[in-house]
Amino acid sequence: MKIRMMLMMFCVLAITPAVFAQSNGSFETDTNPGGFTTVYMGNTNIDDWSVDFGSIDYIGSYWQASEGVRSIDMSGRNEAGQISQTLTTVAGWTYQVTFDMSGNPDGGCGVKEMSVSVDGLSSQSYTYDTCLSGNTREDMKWAPNTYYFTATSSETVLTFTSLIAGFFGPALDNVNIEIVTQICHRNSGKKGSKTLTVGASAVAAHLAHGDSVGPCQAGDQ
Repeated sequence: MKIRMMLMMFCVLAITPAVFAQSNGSFETDTNPGGFTTVYMGNTNIDDWSVDFGSIDYIGSYWQASEGVRSIDMSGRNEAGQISQTLTTVAGWTYQVTFDMSGNPDGGCGVKEMSVSVDGLSSQSYTYDTCLSGNTREDMKWAPNTYYFTATSSETVLTFTSLIAGFFGPALDNVNIEIVTQICHRNSGKKGSKTLTVGASAVAAHLAHGDSVGPCQAGDQ
């Protein structure tokens, strides 16, 4: 019995992709921005991230980061900016993106907005109201957010885009990505199967009943 359970857990580890799917999610590595520095399209000041259009402000000591000591103002030199990173993914698997959002507290209070998308699709917008939060440079009052996507290939481009065309944009930090554990559950004594989302601790029990790791595929019976 112990050997069987060990084999099942090995199977899970062998099939399940790495949980940590992104690099430099808190923008901590590469050129030290000091207080802050503006990064324009095509520049490579931030490891593993590209500026796709417009510009962003790479924030250092200018305000409080959510994690570490650096973060991003998604609206740079009086224009909206966009950043992206290419992730290694597994087609058919669902991923959870978590990130912290705030807003530049300079320039008076207002609603800051940005969108998150993958491969230019599945865009979802997020807002942060600095009037309601009362955030300051010393206390940015970062708010957690969540975005889900299902990969369609071995590479997926994750994109954050400011929707503020001017200074004082939405602020971004602490981007993390995890696999949402999925099981192809076979109905006992019945035809057909269905994809379930389960906790990691439940995977072994599902495998013991004949289920398999990963979403169901066409033709699963």
